[in-house]
Amino acid sequence: MTQGKEMVDDKDSAKAVVSTEANVVAMPVARAKEIEPAPQPELPVAAPVEIAEPTEVVAVAPPPNASRRKARMFGYGVLVLLGAIVAWYPLSDHYAPYASGASITAQVTQIAPRVAGPVQHVLIADNAEVTAGQPLFQIDDTTFKMDLAQAQAQLDQALNGATAGVAAIPAAEAKLAQAEVALDTAEQDLDRATQLNERGLLPVAKLTAADANYRTAQLNVSAAKAEVERVKLSANTADSSNPNVRAAQAALDRATFALANTTIVAPADGYVSNLSLAEGQFVAAGTPAMTFINPSTQMVIADLRENQLLNVQPGDRAVVIFEAAPGRQFEATVDSIAWGINAGRTTVNGLAQSSTDTRWFPPARKVPVRVTIDDMSTLPANVRLGSEAAVLILPDEGFVPTIARGLLRVSSVLSGFN
Repeated sequence: MTQGKEMVDDKDSAKAVVSTEANVVAMPVARAKEIEPAPQPELPVAAPVEIAEPTEVVAVAPPPNASRRKARMFGYGVLVLLGAIVAWYPLSDHYAPYASGASITAQVTQIAPRVAGPVQHVLIADNAEVTAGQPLFQIDDTTFKMDLAQAQAQLDQALNGATAGVAAIPAAEAKLAQAEVALDTAEQDLDRATQLNERGLLPVAKLTAADANYRTAQLNVSAAKAEVERVKLSANTADSSNPNVRAAQAALDRATFALANTTIVAPADGYVSNLSLAEGQFVAAGTPAMTFINPSTQMVIADLRENQLLNVQPGDRAVVIFEAAPGRQFEATVDSIAWGINAGRTTVNGLAQSSTDTRWFPPARKVPVRVTIDDMSTLPANVRLGSEAAVLILPDEGFVPTIARGLLRVSSVLSGFN
C-alpha cells in the first residue's frame, strides 16, 4: 500500500510540473521580454508508472526428478541381485557343486634300505627326477660280500657231502654182501652141528655156539641192509631233493639278496624329496632315508558339504583349476567319495560324551572327494604336491552348470592376481 501511495504522489507531482510549464508557455511574449524571469532548473520528468494488476496464483506440479527415478531402479536391481544370489546357492549345490581350498596329492613312499650299513655313495640330489630302477644311494658292501662267500662255501660243502655219500653206496652194498655170505656159512655150520648132535657126535655146547653164530650173522645182514638204505638216503642226488643242499642254497640266496640290496633303486618314475643322507652316515634297515613321490598317482582331494553330494557319483565329470596355472581349466573325473569322516565324538570313562555345542547354526560337515585329472601330462611343471586347487563337479548338463563353469573361468583368471 505504501508503494502505491508513493506512486500516486509522484503522478500528482508530474501533473503539477506539466501545468506550470503550460502556464509559463501561455504568457504574452512582450511581457515576457520585460520581465525576464530567472531561469528555472529543469525538473526531471518521471516516467509514467503502470500498476500491475494482481494475478491469481495457480499451483503447477514440478517436473519429475531423474535422480530419484535412477535411485529407484538401482534399488530394484539390488533386490533382484540379492534374490538371484539367494537362489543360486541351492541350485549350484545340487547341479554344480563347487569346492575351493582343494589340494593335489599323490602316493608318497618313504625310501628305506632293507639292510643296515654305512652309506658309501649318494647317487642323486635332493628334489631330483628319477626313473624306475635308477640307483639312489649305495651302502658299503664289504661285509655282505664276505657273507656271500661263506654261503657259497657252505653250498659247496653240502654238494661234496652229497657226492661222497653217493660214493659210499658201493661200500655199504659190499658189506651187505659180506654179511650175507657170513650168514650162509653160519647157517651151514648150524645144520651140520644139529645133525652131529642128533647122532651124539657133538656136544650141546658146540651146537649152542653154532646157533649163536647163525643168529649173529642174521643181525649183521640186517645191519648191512640198514646201512645201505641210510647211505642211499643221505647220498641222494645233489639237487633240491637233498635237504643239506637245500639249506645251503637258501643261505646263499639270502646272502645274494642282501648284497644286491646294498644299492637302493627308485621303485618307479617320480621325484625324490627330503633327502637327508651323507656319505659315511650309518643307516638302519627300515629307517626312512628319503621321500619318493609317484606323479602317476596324482589326484585332487576336495572337501564338499553333505548337501552338495546329493547328485554326485563316481564317474561324474569335473573341472579343476589351480592357483599355479591361472586362466587354465583341466578336465577331470570323480574317482571316489569317502565312506566316512571323524564325527569328533569323544568318550569319558568309557562312555560316549554328548555334544555341548549351543550354536544355532553349527558348521556343515565336509566329506573328502577324490578327483582324477584325465590327462596328467597337461599339468604344468609348477603344479606340485599340495598345490591349491578348486573343483567344480558337473553331474548333469544345463544352464546352472554352464553359468558355474563361466564363473569358474573368471575365478581362474583372477587367481593370477592373487
